[in-house]
Amino acid sequence: MTQAQVIRALQNGPLNSHELADATGMSKQTVLSTCKKLRYQGKLTTEQVKVGRFWLAKYTLNPDLIEYKQKQDDEDTRCKLNPFDIRNAKGIFTPTEYRVMAAQARRLYGGNPNFTANK
Repeated sequence: MTQAQVIRALQNGPLNSHELADATGMSKQTVLSTCKKLRYQGKLTTEQVKVGRFWLAKYTLNPDLIEYKQKQDDEDTRCKLNPFDIRNAKGIFTPTEYRVMAAQARRLYGGNPNFTANK
């Protein structure tokens, strides 16, 4: 469980021991022992970095453990500026309210998928 939390926290890039403890919510002793186990298993590398007058360990996940999220095909084709698209439903409205607004806009604009003025 703790190893999975450390691996998940290191997915976005290297962190030092204090940042890793803050990101995972674990104590510094737990972070150090978990990273030591992961280093022995060959899942991450460490290097010493100087922060102020202290030396801290900087942990980097091996590239074969980093999960890359590939873009889906619809990500390239969708218009991110269209407020009536349910895939853009981020903000103060729920997805149901976006569906209602899209239905109203479709009725208003006569089924035009770009919601531009009728011609």
